[in-house]
Amino acid sequence: MNPKEIIVVKKRSRMKLSIVDGDLRIKKGATIIAKEGTIVVNGIVLNKGGFKCKGNLEARSVESDKGSIIIYGDLKVDREASADKKLIVHGDVEAESLSAGMTVSVDGKCKAESISGGMKVILKGDVDVENISAGMKAEIQGNGKVGKISAGMRTNVYGTIEGGKVSAGMKAVLIGGSFEKASAGMVLITKNDIKIEKASAGMLLKFKGNATVENASVGMAMKVSKNLTFDKISAGFRIKAGGELSGESASAGFSIIGNSNVEVRTSASAGFKCKAAKNLVGGRISTGRKIIAKHIKAKQVQVGKRGKIIGIVEADRVILLPRVSASNIYATELEMQEKSKAKNVFADIIIVESGARLSGKIQYTGSLEAEDGAKIKGKPEKVKALPSPK
Repeated sequence: MNPKEIIVVKKRSRMKLSIVDGDLRIKKGATIIAKEGTIVVNGIVLNKGGFKCKGNLEARSVESDKGSIIIYGDLKVDREASADKKLIVHGDVEAESLSAGMTVSVDGKCKAESISGGMKVILKGDVDVENISAGMKAEIQGNGKVGKISAGMRTNVYGTIEGGKVSAGMKAVLIGGSFEKASAGMVLITKNDIKIEKASAGMLLKFKGNATVENASVGMAMKVSKNLTFDKISAGFRIKAGGELSGESASAGFSIIGNSNVEVRTSASAGFKCKAAKNLVGGRISTGRKIIAKHIKAKQVQVGKRGKIIGIVEADRVILLPRVSASNIYATELEMQEKSKAKNVFADIIIVESGARLSGKIQYTGSLEAEDGAKIKGKPEKVKALPSPK
């Protein structure tokens, strides 16, 4: 056979092939069948109207105009495989690029530089792909590596992926692995243990397993089923954790709630409430109305006017703004502004403004400054050393 010879498969016909030294042109609705498992085309495969291949197919490139390609076997191309409608491979794929106007679907392993589908990209096996893009939905069911995944509406990653960037216009679901960046216009959900450098979502960010993030932000709510380790997290409304929260800084427009320990080394701030079921540890802890924990240990603790601090407080500096109440305070410096209340106080320096009230045991090592009108029920005691919190 002449190397430049072109083999033509007629419209809606069936042809058995083994090796094609030139190009292969397939008419609309035709089917090619591998004689010995694999059809090897040393040139390119051109089609108009769609075709099917029963067996493995190897070629420099494969292209279908105004049709779909269905391969019942493996597909291996040096350059690209493209279809105007659908590209479906019921086996493994190795290519430079895959593209289809509607759907790209691969049942087996997939290795490619880029994959794009006008509507969907569905990869059911293990992957090694640099770039995946889909107009509506991108889905990976296997494990492997992906540089970038983007979809106009939804991205689902059900395998364990070592990835770069993942994005979805509406919703993204990640089972596990590690990613540089994960973002969704509305909802981002992770289900197993995962690492993400930067995570963001417009409405809901939900970590169902243990998670490690450098930076996570969400427009409304962040929910953590287990433990979250972070550098910086923020939510427009609420951060709530079923396990432990541990990181540098956390902020929420309304509340930060942890059903175990909460440790925020630099700062924790919430518009209304910060609550830990066990210990709340941080640098600067501030809220609009409430701080609640069994033991609150920080550099500075501050609650807005008419607020409450519930639990043992151990801090370098405690500021009780007007009408704020607290029970047991251990501090280097305590400042009580007008009409604030405290029960038992142990501090180096105590400043009590007019109208503020101390009603329990009072010990200090440095000084106690009380303005006229300050209400001190007990007898202050100057000591050499303060007791430790019980």
